[in-house]
Amino acid sequence: MVDITTKIQALWLLPPGSIIIAALLGFLIQIRWLFVGSVIIFLSIAALLVLSLPLTGSQLMHGIESRFPPLRLPAATPTDPPPGAIVILGGGRYTDAAEFGEGDSVNRLTLERLRYGVHLHRLTGLPILVSGGTPHGEPVSEAALMQATLTRDFQVEAKWIEDKSDDTYENATYSKKILAQAGVRRVYLVTHAAHMPRAVWSFETLGISTIPAPMGFSTLSKEGRETLGYYPSAYGMRLSSGALHERLGLMWYKYKHRMPEAVMDAAPAPAR
Repeated sequence: MVDITTKIQALWLLPPGSIIIAALLGFLIQIRWLFVGSVIIFLSIAALLVLSLPLTGSQLMHGIESRFPPLRLPAATPTDPPPGAIVILGGGRYTDAAEFGEGDSVNRLTLERLRYGVHLHRLTGLPILVSGGTPHGEPVSEAALMQATLTRDFQVEAKWIEDKSDDTYENATYSKKILAQAGVRRVYLVTHAAHMPRAVWSFETLGISTIPAPMGFSTLSKEGRETLGYYPSAYGMRLSSGALHERLGLMWYKYKHRMPEAVMDAAPAPAR
């Protein structure tokens, strides 16, 4: 199961949690040092304003989403070894989906990933592996929910179900075992563009050669680019927070899952 303490800590490290802490600190400092406290409060409000602008959030997202451009098929360059599967990572569940009358279902993010994964499946004919466990002890795994959605909504069956993982690194860890047994050495990896750097790092660190297939790029509407993008909004803060979350998450993974140099030197380089 996922350590909820880490998630709580991340909430306070990222906006708006970090901004609230800074503002509260400013109020406390103001009691003793009026000028210093006032400056901290002012900077906190300014940070809240800037990070709430959709244009700011869009630029922060672009910085991380641009690391892996959209996949172009069927014009993609042939690779050796060729990809043998499409791996779709879960993005969360929709708990108690009352309108479907069947308990939990996949959430919007997971549904978007499945849609694109099916698109790749129909273009390439490659089998699908869905990956997602029960990070909070739910009775049904995310991968099982993904399989049910594929069958019901897209008339497609996943060939493999990885239902033990609690996070992205475990997605790679348990998927590797399934892929190795099937003799698959290279995969198309499907997840949101902002999440792709962390996903690729996890899979390739464990020796799974990947062809990134990012989807769900952050875009602004015409009015967002020309007018509303200059006004603070919850959407702008969500973009900014999401971009910073992925940067922090990748840094944490590189620290938490760092491999000893001797192991890294002995490990074969992923096939390209």
